[in-house]
Amino acid sequence: MYPENNHSGKGKHIAIGVIVTLVFIGLFAGCIAVVMQFVELSRNGKLDRWTEAHAEEDYDGTSEYGYYDEDGYFHYYGETEDDDNRFGYYDEDGNFHYFDEDEDYDPKERFDRPTHDEDIEGYGTGEYFSFPADNRVEGLAYSVEIMEDEYHDGTATDIYFSYPVVEGDVPNVDYINDTICAEWESLLDYYEEDYRDYMYSGDGILAQLDGCVTYMSEDILSVVYRETVYYGEYLDYQSDFYLYCLNFDMKNGQLLENTGMLDIDEEFVEDFRERSRKQNADSVLDYYDDEDVMYFLEDSYYLILFYCPQGMEIGMNVDEGWVTVTYPDYGEYLKNI
Repeated sequence: MYPENNHSGKGKHIAIGVIVTLVFIGLFAGCIAVVMQFVELSRNGKLDRWTEAHAEEDYDGTSEYGYYDEDGYFHYYGETEDDDNRFGYYDEDGNFHYFDEDEDYDPKERFDRPTHDEDIEGYGTGEYFSFPADNRVEGLAYSVEIMEDEYHDGTATDIYFSYPVVEGDVPNVDYINDTICAEWESLLDYYEEDYRDYMYSGDGILAQLDGCVTYMSEDILSVVYRETVYYGEYLDYQSDFYLYCLNFDMKNGQLLENTGMLDIDEEFVEDFRERSRKQNADSVLDYYDDEDVMYFLEDSYYLILFYCPQGMEIGMNVDEGWVTVTYPDYGEYLKNI
């Protein structure tokens, strides 16, 4: 006779426990897989696109322009393996075109952007400063030549840059030239050291750094880079529009500190707004409060300040690009040092 089984449900309980454990393991593994997919999408710069594409219910992985594969990578309709590193653009109707579809198309045409409203009278009369600018003069103790160069890396990256080179009898001329060149050199270094090794298929940089002389005298040299940079797959993931300003004291060959020149207070901010409305019509400043504007004008990264024949151009770099105002009376706002 077998002994009485006081644990007749034990095997059943064990089986249920094993099943529950396997279910939890499966769910955990599935969660890990989903998380890793989102991490991969984020690392490749595709998360925003994937999220937007999947925002609607019953999304089938397609869009007006293409579709996402199982790994979250986007493919344009009709593209082949040979298209992976071809760049293009969207027209006004939202249709995508590859740059090389038209043999006459020049990617540099993408840099042709208006910098001011031609209908504002002050630009036509010369009251306001405007780009493009070449305000070099002759007969000084020094001269300036404009050099042009290009950097290309396969089919993925094209960087065009121009920059002034100073020659003549001025102190620290090598330091001045090194400081001017450091701006375009920093973009090339960034691409080669921090960007290129992490690019995915179709990624690259299309950029133009247009360095010019906005003012030149025995005492002051102002150099401004007008920068346009497009990043990412098909060059539409991120863009930067930026002014980078260098002001040199040519008597001692030193770079002036832009943030230490102006006396910025609430009254200046209010006046800056009023002048911008007159000079720039629909001003981007309407999107920022006074605290934001004051911060931008006091921060070296955002502040725009350079000399010009009309006086001084003052402004700020913002997410939308940049905005400046011409100050013929800038002397009233300089700090008393």
